[in-house]
Amino acid sequence: MRKTVLFIMLLCLTLPLMAAFNPEYSDYLFYNMQDLDGDMAYLEDALEAASSDEERAAILWRQARAVLTMTDDIDEDDKDARLEGYGRAQDLAQASVDLVEGPDGYHWLSSAIGRIGQVNGPLNSLSKAKPMRELVEKVQNDFNADMSDAWYVLGLLYNQLPGGISFGDDDYAISYMRRCVDTQDNVNRMNLTNYLELAQQLYDRNWSASKRAKEADKMQEDYNAESVPTEKMKYYEGRDGRNTKPFYSTVTIGEMSDRQEAAMLLQYAMAVYDTRQASAHPSDTERYNEIKAFYEDIT
Repeated sequence: MRKTVLFIMLLCLTLPLMAAFNPEYSDYLFYNMQDLDGDMAYLEDALEAASSDEERAAILWRQARAVLTMTDDIDEDDKDARLEGYGRAQDLAQASVDLVEGPDGYHWLSSAIGRIGQVNGPLNSLSKAKPMRELVEKVQNDFNADMSDAWYVLGLLYNQLPGGISFGDDDYAISYMRRCVDTQDNVNRMNLTNYLELAQQLYDRNWSASKRAKEADKMQEDYNAESVPTEKMKYYEGRDGRNTKPFYSTVTIGEMSDRQEAAMLLQYAMAVYDTRQASAHPSDTERYNEIKAFYEDIT
């Protein structure tokens, strides 16, 4: 009921502005309603009526966002369809930054490139990693965007790539994921995927409380010494040394192990879902079930 009322209110505000592109309306359709078809239809009409390059660029990267998300739902065995969808998302994002360079366009461009690499297999994914990282670094460094979704991409890259032959680093990955969680939109999104990813990474690293305290103190020095955002955030975990305290915790990171924090984080994520279950989407419920199963496995 609450979701319907909000939608009607937003629609009423939008009706007088139908001749102009309303980015908030598109974002509402995408995030709150998860109506990807409705969002695409609105964006296609808006693109035809757009009166400036800035407006066209903002519409194009939102189209890339919608197409990429719709392609994620295509069966993994249908490689051709997935490549076609991600390729279209890449073209739309590239068209956006060709018109007007901006952090959102580059973010969705990097995401599309990464998805194409994943579909084509591990070696291709590895070859896409560096250009993908360069685009995300451009988002965070050139535009100083401090974008949660971009931190998430870096967290995945550094976690999933091997060290040595690539730039993988589990500790950097966790710091990036912590920054992702601390900058996420908690009003329009449950962010269960972010919580689950960070919890899994912490569980796999498996540092003791004493090791965390020592390493966090070392990270604090590097964090304070760096000024470039993507370099600084490699040490975000230790921004206050062993006294760093996550917002979902009553104790500092130096007072608990990785696996203790992972369990705490999963509990917090389940509480978020329980509190907002009335407005949950199927994707939220699916992620909640994954979180619950993981929590039961590790406890």
